[in-house]
Amino acid sequence: MGKREKGFFRAFPHRVHKAIGLGVMPAPKDLAPSQPTPMMAQYLSLKAEAQDCLLFYRMGDFFELFFDDAKAAAATLDIALTSRGEHGGAPIPMCGVPVHSAESYLARLIKAGHRVAIAEQTETPAQAKARGSKALVGRAIVRYVTAGTLTEETLLDSRRDNMLVALCRTGGDASGEVGIAAADISTGRFETLTLVAADLPAELARLRPSEIVVPEGLEIGLAEAHPFDRAAFSSSRAEAALKKLFGVATLDGFGQFSRAELSAMGGLIGYLDHAGKGTLPFLAPPVRKASGAHVAIDAATRESLEITATMSGARAGSLLGAIDRTVTGAGARLLAQDISAPLMDQAAIEARLGLVQLFHDDPILRDQLRAALRALPDIG
Repeated sequence: MGKREKGFFRAFPHRVHKAIGLGVMPAPKDLAPSQPTPMMAQYLSLKAEAQDCLLFYRMGDFFELFFDDAKAAAATLDIALTSRGEHGGAPIPMCGVPVHSAESYLARLIKAGHRVAIAEQTETPAQAKARGSKALVGRAIVRYVTAGTLTEETLLDSRRDNMLVALCRTGGDASGEVGIAAADISTGRFETLTLVAADLPAELARLRPSEIVVPEGLEIGLAEAHPFDRAAFSSSRAEAALKKLFGVATLDGFGQFSRAELSAMGGLIGYLDHAGKGTLPFLAPPVRKASGAHVAIDAATRESLEITATMSGARAGSLLGAIDRTVTGAGARLLAQDISAPLMDQAAIEARLGLVQLFHDDPILRDQLRAALRALPDIG
């Protein structure tokens, strides 16, 4: 089982590799000045790698942002926008946040819809000086932070899932099968299923993803979907990635996956590999969900019924808020999953009712179990 981890960089230890960026904020338009300072030349190189992410550029005890990134961050965070030097004959906009409190600022940026690339110092000033009196401290992007790749407890609601979803469609038209891979990397939950395109909106309403990833060039009618490297969604490449991730020679032990499911899982793993700069978080073996195993509830009906949230988005006042008596974050998340997807299989329904009856009829056992659960750490 995966555990929601504390600490800004525990889930993705510092690994320095070259990689393309993710995106929301455009890079500076004038990326090729005639004579930038060494520090600005380094920044511009990293910003070109980060592409349209906001770039947190480590300078001592601060993460600094420049150009349009600084303007966007200052407006979102309500912090001072200053300037540092000139570029192309104009002052360079700048703002910064302290490293020790970066998590709180990061949470606000992610909530506002931004993606962030973290550029850390990869050596000390003393190590840089040993390379030469004018040597610049080395820096590299060590992690991309997005809504679906969060693991820090301070940035997450422990009582709800934080789902990253990858979609891949097979067939040449919009009516083809859609493969879905969904993961909460803070707990390791990992599942997949195949459905027809018409059922996709209801499934997304159930999953409530924080982030959706699709192959570049795929038109799937979701404005919030983020395009990612199409090659990562190759089913053959995905199969190899899954075998490597779980250290197995065959996937037979996990069940039989459709080509669409393999492609979606490959895209999800590729995206996580990119976000972590080559370091993958813990994922449990994928669980294949059967299409039609639960009642499909479209987004409008789900909102009207206020199953997990009221129409204003609040948990309090919803069905979930009224019945939730769980004592752990994992229990709260499981309860939300269960009431969001009512079972259709009679045997499964009767098995669940049998467990309810067992603990309803034995209050001593129930109290003992609740006490034991309270002592557990948060697990997926």
